[in-house]
Amino acid sequence: MKKIIGTTALLAVLTLTVGCASKDSNTAETSKTEEKAAIAEVVVEEAPAPVSTNQYNISDDRYQDLLDKSLVSVGNTLRMKKVIEKLNNGEPVYIAALGGSVTEGAGPANFKDGYAYQFTKKLKAAYCTDGGKNVYFDGAGLSGTPSQLGLIRYESDVVQVLGHNPDLLIIEFAVNDNGGDSSSTRAFEALVRNALLANEDCAVIALYSAATYGNSAAQKMKVAEHYGIPQVNVLIPVKMAISAGDFPQNKYYTDSVHPTKEGHEFQADCIMNMIAKAVTTEDEEPVAVPENWCMEKPFTNFTRILGDDSNVKIAAGSFSATDKATQSIKKTNKANFPQNWSHETGAESFVMNINCKALILTYKEQGSWLTNKFGKAEVYVDGALKATYDGGPAGGWNNCVPVVIIDEATAANHKVEIKMAAGDEAKGFTIVAMGYSK
Repeated sequence: MKKIIGTTALLAVLTLTVGCASKDSNTAETSKTEEKAAIAEVVVEEAPAPVSTNQYNISDDRYQDLLDKSLVSVGNTLRMKKVIEKLNNGEPVYIAALGGSVTEGAGPANFKDGYAYQFTKKLKAAYCTDGGKNVYFDGAGLSGTPSQLGLIRYESDVVQVLGHNPDLLIIEFAVNDNGGDSSSTRAFEALVRNALLANEDCAVIALYSAATYGNSAAQKMKVAEHYGIPQVNVLIPVKMAISAGDFPQNKYYTDSVHPTKEGHEFQADCIMNMIAKAVTTEDEEPVAVPENWCMEKPFTNFTRILGDDSNVKIAAGSFSATDKATQSIKKTNKANFPQNWSHETGAESFVMNINCKALILTYKEQGSWLTNKFGKAEVYVDGALKATYDGGPAGGWNNCVPVVIIDEATAANHKVEIKMAAGDEAKGFTIVAMGYSK
């Protein structure tokens, strides 16, 4: 940019010129010439303004720096390169994002402004030649859910919805998982391992979303490193940007965890940045899924319980009703667990005989605004009281609560009994879903 020096500067030049002039005519003529030159416009070059094309109106260099800060690791890049090659060639590519409310698109007015949807659009624009007609996408986020429930949901909410094992899978539970609960990390590992084994070319991305209270990235990193998958931690640059004043907190968060539309776009850009780095690295050798698990007491051969099978026999007792008001998912606006075991009234126990080493049970916390009241249920394992769970606490919103009720190193036969607590026989309680490890 050009800038003209002001009047004060010109007068200073003029004064200096006149003061040095001689009284003889030749000198006087020279003085007049210098005076004219001094009055002429004096032009200097000014540095150009920083370029900004991003949603936060910060310099693109700074935006790129923040994106780079989110990159923990590109992992082994061969699987990601194969996905991009399929996109370039117009081959079918199946993409899924499995996670909690951030993955579901909570925060913006329109859930399709969520990062998973924005990311898919950006991926198509960057790597597809035909507008992305070859891309099949499943947004499998569900509010308030951790990795344990993600493990139960995976087959029905990802594989069955896509009609295919995914080629690209984003797993996002870092703000929902309790960092101190090892079962969350073990469920996360089972999700990673199952996806890699089901499709040897599947590129799995470990995504750690940001929350004002932090995330559980530290617990998941060792699993991601064990399997050589890429990792993106959005919390690092978000904290940095807010602290540095690049944008205020309310320009990223709508509350303590859910991003704004702009925040979701930033998260999508973090993933795109990782992919751009991955596909430009040198070629790597194929990496097999490790024979050994990373975590102790792994959730091996995990299976969702939908009724009787060779390892499971159920007598529902007074839990034989079906709850039609289980937690709904935004993309369908329908109950996400149509098959369940619900108690309305009665004193008969739900009894399940099962051969397993681990059992995850998920129950519903009834919406506090609903008129039919839910009560407490007692869970017994092999005749001993394991725990009592409240299906109707204050603040419930039809949300799902997964709990591990059997957790052993080896499989064995067990009897699981669930019955309403004394005095709550006429109240409701719903077993939303269950899954077991053999």
